[in-house]
Amino acid sequence: MALNILKFRKSNERFKSTRDWLDSKHSFSFAEHRDKLWDNFGKIRVINEDIISPNSGFGSHSHSNMEIVTIVIKGEITHRDSLNNLGVIHADEVQVMSAGTGIYHSEKNEKNTDCKLFQVWIYPDVQNLKPSYNQMSIKNISGNNLIVDSFKNNNSLLSINQDISIWRCKYNRFKKKYLPYEINNFNWIQIIEGDLFIRDKNNKTNMFLTAGDGLGFEISEFGDIEIESNKEVDLLLFSMPNI
Repeated sequence: MALNILKFRKSNERFKSTRDWLDSKHSFSFAEHRDKLWDNFGKIRVINEDIISPNSGFGSHSHSNMEIVTIVIKGEITHRDSLNNLGVIHADEVQVMSAGTGIYHSEKNEKNTDCKLFQVWIYPDVQNLKPSYNQMSIKNISGNNLIVDSFKNNNSLLSINQDISIWRCKYNRFKKKYLPYEINNFNWIQIIEGDLFIRDKNNKTNMFLTAGDGLGFEISEFGDIEIESNKEVDLLLFSMPNI
């Protein structure tokens, strides 16, 4: 089994956008920040880590033909859209929105504390679908939690129109664990908090990741991907059959 590193994005090398109400870090090209080497990873177009100040947020704006996943880490965000959906996404909840033929939406932090979230954009495999919206709570964030999957696989309550599965994995300090056995050939890990040491079973490839780091890798021969951490670690894992 071989673990091949494709891309490594250190936390402090991410693009940054700041406003008086927003502190945002972009793993890939976003807004005025452009670099062809970092336009995407496979069908993943955007991974933004946003900290939104109290009583502020993103005003109404439009999207089309994009699968948008919002994962709230701390606080809560209020969603409104042109489909007349109104929902509050709390910490440890996930929202999926298929923009399809077009949708307007806003995301506002209406509380008096900061909100931290990850917003992910994924290219759909079918264009001009009917827009849709759904959300769910992750009841027990411990170990490996499948939070979003493809409609084709239908393994999760939340599905998107692309062959990508998204896991939220959270572990206490440990010496040896494994990434989910169900992962595909191509993967991206985004560290939320903590640190992670990842290696293949033959110990030929080793990587150490800390909070904010992202890693794209390929599994060329299936087998166990060993991981360990010096402290509690919280991460997102995106898995896809090809890029």
